[in-house]
Amino acid sequence: MKDYLETECVEKIKKECLLKVFDEIDSTNEYLKKLVKREAIPLAQPVLVAAQRQIAGKGTKGRKWFDSPTSLKFSLLISFKREPERLAILSPYIALKLRKVLASAAKEEIKIKWPNDLYCLGGKTAGILTEVIHKKGKVYLIIGVGINLAPDPEVIRNINLPVGSLFSHIEPDEMKRVRSLILSCASEEILRAVRNLPQEFSAEEIKDWSQSDTYKGLRLRLIEGERIVSEGQNVGIDKKGRILLQDGHQLKAFCIGEASLRP
Repeated sequence: MKDYLETECVEKIKKECLLKVFDEIDSTNEYLKKLVKREAIPLAQPVLVAAQRQIAGKGTKGRKWFDSPTSLKFSLLISFKREPERLAILSPYIALKLRKVLASAAKEEIKIKWPNDLYCLGGKTAGILTEVIHKKGKVYLIIGVGINLAPDPEVIRNINLPVGSLFSHIEPDEMKRVRSLILSCASEEILRAVRNLPQEFSAEEIKDWSQSDTYKGLRLRLIEGERIVSEGQNVGIDKKGRILLQDGHQLKAFCIGEASLRP
């Protein structure tokens, strides 16, 4: 842990979470799912798991996560004690809050793609995978985050899509400091977002989303598998975090599912 995270960062995180850092793990999300199922530890406080190497990580819709020494991988397990209906906005809400953290750290423009992808320096830079587990009448959230801190040529070769990163370059002796700072700030912001999760986005938050929307104003297709579910001009999100597509005089709202947006 000493080689991976700075001591000050570790102590700050430990005030809020039980922290576990692994040299290698299959998946930080899967590790936490097993903890809940086995009830291996008391789950009264959040658990934060980070890994230097993740060998079986997954993104949304079961996509493979390509690991890299220059990426930050972590997952948070949080007991959710608020009304279940609030969970409808969880994923885009966390994405919006994480965007501000990353923009502040990188001093770069961070764009957002509905429902929960973040873009910087020309490509996808961060993704969020949220999972809800019900156990003995309790609700637990697992929020997995992957962030490309700097470019990795091997990852770029393996992914047939534009790959972004927070920084165009990080010196090796600076990586530990950058990683520690972002992990500390991001986990703190996610915990705050979950504990104060509203029922709806505020007008100001909807405005923030619109200003950061990577597909703002574009005509998009909503695709599920190989099927086009709908098409229309992207006019942002509504209070429930649903994407709004305008097709002629018809405005349609779509919630998070297995569909994805494409120009």
